Amino acid sequence: MNNQPYKSAKILFVLMTILSILQFYTATADETQSYKAPLSMVKSNDSTKIYIANHDGNEISILDVTTDKIVNSIPLGNKPNGLILSVDNKILYATSGGYHGVVQAIDLSTNKKIAEVKTGHTPTDGVVTPDGKKLFVCNRFNNDVSEFDLPDLKLVRKIKAVREPRGAVVSPDGKRIYVINGTPNDINNVPEDENAQIIVSSLITVIDVPSGTTSSIRLPNGSGSLHGLTISPDGRYIFITEVLARFQVPTTHVERGWINTSGISIIDTTKFKEPNGGFLATVLLDDVYQGAANPWGIATTSDGKLLCTAIAGTSEVITINIEKMINKISTLKPDSENPDNISTGKTTYISDATNDLAFLVDIKKRFKLEGKGARPIVMIGNNAYVGMYFSDVIQKIDVTATRPKSVTIPLGPTPNLTAARRGEIYWNDASSGFCFQSWHSCASCHPDGRMDAYNWDLLNDGMGNPKNAKSLVWCQKCPPAMWTGVRATSAACTRTGFQYILFVTPDETICKDIDQYVHSLEPEMSPFLVNGKLSEKAERGKKVFEDPKVGCVTCHPAPLYTDKKLHDVKSKVYFDHGRTEFDTPTLVELWRTAPYMHDGRYTDLKDVFKKGTHGDVEGDIESLTEQQLDDLVEYLLSL
Repeated sequence: MNNQPYKSAKILFVLMTILSILQFYTATADETQSYKAPLSMVKSNDSTKIYIANHDGNEISILDVTTDKIVNSIPLGNKPNGLILSVDNKILYATSGGYHGVVQAIDLSTNKKIAEVKTGHTPTDGVVTPDGKKLFVCNRFNNDVSEFDLPDLKLVRKIKAVREPRGAVVSPDGKRIYVINGTPNDINNVPEDENAQIIVSSLITVIDVPSGTTSSIRLPNGSGSLHGLTISPDGRYIFITEVLARFQVPTTHVERGWINTSGISIIDTTKFKEPNGGFLATVLLDDVYQGAANPWGIATTSDGKLLCTAIAGTSEVITINIEKMINKISTLKPDSENPDNISTGKTTYISDATNDLAFLVDIKKRFKLEGKGARPIVMIGNNAYVGMYFSDVIQKIDVTATRPKSVTIPLGPTPNLTAARRGEIYWNDASSGFCFQSWHSCASCHPDGRMDAYNWDLLNDGMGNPKNAKSLVWCQKCPPAMWTGVRATSAACTRTGFQYILFVTPDETICKDIDQYVHSLEPEMSPFLVNGKLSEKAERGKKVFEDPKVGCVTCHPAPLYTDKKLHDVKSKVYFDHGRTEFDTPTLVELWRTAPYMHDGRYTDLKDVFKKGTHGDVEGDIESLTEQQLDDLVEYLLSL
């Protein structure tokens, strides 16, 4: 009997089995393949190198500008968030990590780490003073700025900012540090006064370096999602990127920037003693019928002629002639000359520029880039180098060329995207297929899947009843969705969001990937924890929270800290039109979600209990002592 066919079949079976196993492990490896995600960049003093913080790659890449190739990398061991170069070009300071945030000093002669010190929760970008003696680092979730003496990286003090500081520049004399606060920290409603004027906008914190004291510059109403700032080469002007939320109107349509626009605020550092701190104006990057969603990094050419902005939502670079822009702003009258805020029908006053989509029409240009997620930008000569966060490449483009063609510089292998990563890209994408006329993306109102700190009058439960944007962390675990529970699941919100907020037809494949991204969101460790654990004060607060007489656990039982039901907690206000019951939100990451209540009426969590008597419906909050209330708040902010 000839067994050869049998043996051949057996061998073939074994080979196919081995191949299947190899394919399985290859697929698994691809699914967990790390990304680079360039988040911050800085150029060397001689403009021959660019240092790139690859946030997801846990490394710094070094780009040789003469060859446009990556020539080296510096492993960090954790996620870098920002890069700051020493004045003498010898030391690169990398801020990295989350709750255990650090600053690492890297000797650029050897590309080796020579020092590492703790700084704060999620340190971002910062600045070195012109004399090279001090380093200031923004600690995003501690809401403060660390001041270090150089070269020994000795912590001098921590200076309070406002909310989520993300970057800083220094005045030419080294006496003032200007810090952007990424998120507003204002009340969104006065429950008793329907005629109250509500101002919700991010602030610029100005640090007086000798004394450590601070002052603030308020940006126009609706200014938020501040990601980038730069200072002109002569040190006179500071330029800040922002999203301008038009939260005062119902979201009935999106065209002509009805819901969101994108802009740049300008500060004149020579006028810092004036009441407005030197604020000049805010101008829009958008065109009349084409938005420029989610501006991010910003830089000037070395000659100070062009201002260049990376537009994350539409993957573009926008350039502005600085001299012409400043001259045009100088023709506007101060708002003080129009105390009754009477509209002239044209751009006459400073505040009019904030609503004029054509203000820069003849002095700006737009350049499309390859890839997704234009975030950091560096200018060398006329070339813009832009980090494409989701494509793991640097895009180089000559912004003065008549018909520029971008050059792609890969940071590593082309990433193999998981469903969640694809969903994150879609979440941040405002191009024409994702939003009508590209005015905003999901991330415009829910940055990082959280909230933008504004009340929005969405169409899902009628008009004239604005409610505070909610964080989406654990939203899939805590149905129903929306403050009034009008959506059964978070997945339903994704699909209706495309229809009624982005105003495009939802694609089910894309929606499923977005579902995966939203489901992947996990809470950050609270800055109120001590060494990752509850403080003594929070431990006392936990006992108060769990006391049946106090009643917190009735509606907020662990582990989700919500019973997933609607309740009447006597929070109804004048615009709720008879509605009294609202969703019970999870308390996880409560430290990050102010303002509180469905109408955003409190920025201080203690006011929820003191002014709102929240909890007296199901329990007894009024009987708590001041110390017990403080302990309870500390616990809640530690979740």
